[in-house]
Amino acid sequence: MAAMHALANPASQRIERGVRPFDIGRDLHPVARLIADAFADELDVQGEAALRELRIMGHMSGLVRLLSRTTGEFQDVFNGFVWIEDGKLVGNVTVQRAASGSGRWQIANVAVDPDYRGRGISRGLMETALDYIREMGGTWAVLQVREQNQIARGLYERLRFETMGGTVEMRCPRTPKVSGHPALPGLAPFSAADSTLLYDLVNSEQSAESQWWRAVRRADFDVPFEQGFGEWFSRLLGRDRVYRVALRDFTGRFESALILTARRWQGEHSLQIFVRPDTQERYERKLILWALSTLQEYPVWPVTTTLNTTHTAARSTLEEFGFQARTTLLTMRRKI
Repeated sequence: MAAMHALANPASQRIERGVRPFDIGRDLHPVARLIADAFADELDVQGEAALRELRIMGHMSGLVRLLSRTTGEFQDVFNGFVWIEDGKLVGNVTVQRAASGSGRWQIANVAVDPDYRGRGISRGLMETALDYIREMGGTWAVLQVREQNQIARGLYERLRFETMGGTVEMRCPRTPKVSGHPALPGLAPFSAADSTLLYDLVNSEQSAESQWWRAVRRADFDVPFEQGFGEWFSRLLGRDRVYRVALRDFTGRFESALILTARRWQGEHSLQIFVRPDTQERYERKLILWALSTLQEYPVWPVTTTLNTTHTAARSTLEEFGFQARTTLLTMRRKI
């Protein structure tokens, strides 16, 4: 029960070396600095935004500590452990329950100061986190790691984590040149009223493991009035346009769908592809060609997309047109 006891009494853990619970009052600022140093080459736009927020909160640590003590609002967000070496904070791990009442826990922000790597600190933090999850009655630990991070993946595999799947973010620095539109009989626009059909399609793409970890939510596919109005107004101004198109079977069910955001002002075009597993070879290439053909009418901005790693036909087609994988994020889990 050492890990649980330590988290219950963080203020009493005044150590010069080793692991102790994260203290929201004194550790926010050094952890923000640590994450910036440890993941300098890995943070995407969202990660950089989250880091900025963490730094701001670090400068307001007194207020954050007070709010945490009075409301408990931040306790779950920053729950975890840090590693102290030579009297300073050099390692961090965050441990969060995935959902209220769930036996699944998420491990994140496993970071070690570059000058202190190779000393077993990451393993020590991970073992402490796993012990804590076990003491809290957790049944599974889940984490995400970049495919390119061979050292971290090796550690997690030695700790008996298994890969469940992953996503790959792909980007082309300039809109590729293509000519003509591919033949896609039946491809037609769909509206916000068809969100249930899109939800059903996306559900069909998810593996049992993905649904077990993060089930697709029906609400994620609704288009609120404000969003719909904003898209209409942007199109009216000539700023950008959102294309939503789908192929249906004879029952009206979506077989595949594509959402393309095409911009006329400076920015990036983006596309989302959804295809039922048994029709990927048939539709993915044609949908991508349709999207790239449509973008020929727009400025030559970068184009981005994120795919499930199982979408091999889509990835192959994108690579053919100059897209490169920027980040492949793997999800791993371990039975406690």
